[in-house]
Amino acid sequence: MMELMNIVHGRSVLRPIQLAACAVVLLAVTNVAYADEPLTKVDAAVNRWKTLDFSYKIVTTQPGAKPSTLKLRMRMRKKGGNNQQMVEISEPADMDGTKILTASPTKMYIYMPSFGKVRRIASHVTEQGFLGTALSQRDMTLTHYGTYYDSTTTADDSASVTLTLTAKPDKNAPYPKIVLTASKSTWMPTELRYFSDKGVHIKTETRKKYLCSQGYCCPTVQTLVDHTSKLETTLYLKKHKINPRIPGKVLAKRYLLR
Repeated sequence: MMELMNIVHGRSVLRPIQLAACAVVLLAVTNVAYADEPLTKVDAAVNRWKTLDFSYKIVTTQPGAKPSTLKLRMRMRKKGGNNQQMVEISEPADMDGTKILTASPTKMYIYMPSFGKVRRIASHVTEQGFLGTALSQRDMTLTHYGTYYDSTTTADDSASVTLTLTAKPDKNAPYPKIVLTASKSTWMPTELRYFSDKGVHIKTETRKKYLCSQGYCCPTVQTLVDHTSKLETTLYLKKHKINPRIPGKVLAKRYLLR
């Protein structure tokens, strides 16, 4: 609970986490004229949905510390070129009822039952660890890579392609560089390596055991390793619905108080 209070007040989380992971702010596909480019295919595959309703068990480990577990429900929809997201936490018990709304890339809010109020999350905190995990809020909403990055193919074979993504100078990209490997059977990412502005490999994310439904494939196991803090977070997909009806009120600020 103290960790959440630190987030609300714009301070760092308790652990010295210097990162930002998984899977889920979305912008429209750019430059459709290059439909055969690998990055365009990846973006199209990753964003082949209108709404999502996912439930996760999230386990985080760190050397010398007891593993921690979160259980949450995440609902998302596309609106106005952005990805809106409502996260509702059910475990651990002292966080039950906590809700986090991503209304836009710059507007994020949190509600904690112990405070009984909705508070805005400071923008710089979105780049830090999400509730003690190796994920950041920006990691959870980054899915449209072509909006933020230019791409160069660095490896290509019959099964997969590896792309080096370099941040566009006029975009506020989460990372200066990402090396992304995607499977050619689905065009979904299987590994992402994240780099700092000094070229240091700071995080590695793997996505495995994809499950495909209604033309969209999602990983049922995602693992993010932060090589700086030594945190390792794995998301296990427990329930999922592709393109369910999500009432607009669920992704509104006032819903946080319900």
